[in-house]
Amino acid sequence: MTQTTPAQERYTRFSCPNPQCVRFNHPGEGNIMHRSWTGTHKHIERLRCTACDREFSEREGTLMARSKLPEATVEQLLKCQRWGVCDEGTADICAVDLKTVHRFQHVAAQRAETHHRQSVQHVEVQGVQLDEAHSKLRPKQVAWVHTALAMGSWFLLWVDFGPRTQGTAAALIAQVVARTQQLPLFLTDGWKPYTAALLQVVGVVYRRRRRGKVGRKPKPRLVAPPTLFYAQVVKVRNTAGHVVEVHRRVVFGGPRRFMKQLGLRQLGETIQTAFMERWYGTLRGLVAPLRRRTRCLSWSRARHRGKVWLLISLYNFVMPHKSLRQGRRARTPAMAIGLTDHVWSYREYIWLPVHADPILTKQFDERIAQLLTPALQDQPPGRTHARPAGETNEKEAVPRPKAA
Repeated sequence: MTQTTPAQERYTRFSCPNPQCVRFNHPGEGNIMHRSWTGTHKHIERLRCTACDREFSEREGTLMARSKLPEATVEQLLKCQRWGVCDEGTADICAVDLKTVHRFQHVAAQRAETHHRQSVQHVEVQGVQLDEAHSKLRPKQVAWVHTALAMGSWFLLWVDFGPRTQGTAAALIAQVVARTQQLPLFLTDGWKPYTAALLQVVGVVYRRRRRGKVGRKPKPRLVAPPTLFYAQVVKVRNTAGHVVEVHRRVVFGGPRRFMKQLGLRQLGETIQTAFMERWYGTLRGLVAPLRRRTRCLSWSRARHRGKVWLLISLYNFVMPHKSLRQGRRARTPAMAIGLTDHVWSYREYIWLPVHADPILTKQFDERIAQLLTPALQDQPPGRTHARPAGETNEKEAVPRPKAA
């Protein structure tokens, strides 16, 4: 097969995969050139970066990297994962070996999580709903899925896996705070550790004044900053497990201020977590191991995590949401939050180059570690703690004025 040199406009979607290059992960800057054709049928293009002279394949960073499968089969594998087909069924439909399906899941899941970590930065989110779901693994194991959903755009900000503890809740909240421009409004169920986790991540130090000159000085404690708004939806169940009553309470921000913020941010008029419950219904329907009664339970925690992350990536960028439609124009959660301007096709998702940035990963991990360190832990008076994105006031709070 005779190949010709493509036009230069074709290389605008490529970027240099060399982390030492000054043009690393900067597509469309004109530094990518055609080098040669390779492969058995000379169908794979070799590219070259003019900034660092690094040569690489056009498949590097995509789902076609180091794969002998044709593009049609890879697209079919991706569609089977999107619709929740079990591994054995996927292998039968795509006419491949079961090990091929597992390898595809591993590669696609790592790529999906890397793309999410690097692309979801400084997004504008008005409100977030947090919740955790119970899932089973074999043999007789439990893996809790903790999710943060952006209200209004239905974009999934982060998903974490771990025990149902305060540490996991704090890690989920830290991911949300680090990826948003300003501190969003939080809505959860009645799980108690959320309150302590919020204070751990965004709480400020309050030093109460001592009354009189005798006695010990009051110990400092963590309190909620003025910009934190948090409410809970508490469901009361009977002995059969049916919901008989629902209580709504504002934990941080005050009832009047909270309802005012709810209206100003255009998040509705009721304190509720219905969007998160609806998402978990979608998740259980599209991931075979998460269904209520299924024989497709996962044996591996890594594979279990990978299936969820792949669906989340497809849900955000590929799958249009009916409630986000504007007239006849279909929209995905990524379009609603401002990360893209069109619905991605399966082919576009397959050929999207994703290169891991070690410097960006290190900086973000340090940011998360700062947020997870409480302001009262090993800090002398006057030292400030890391602030949420967009917040200008110091972590060290001034003493509260006495009531009149």
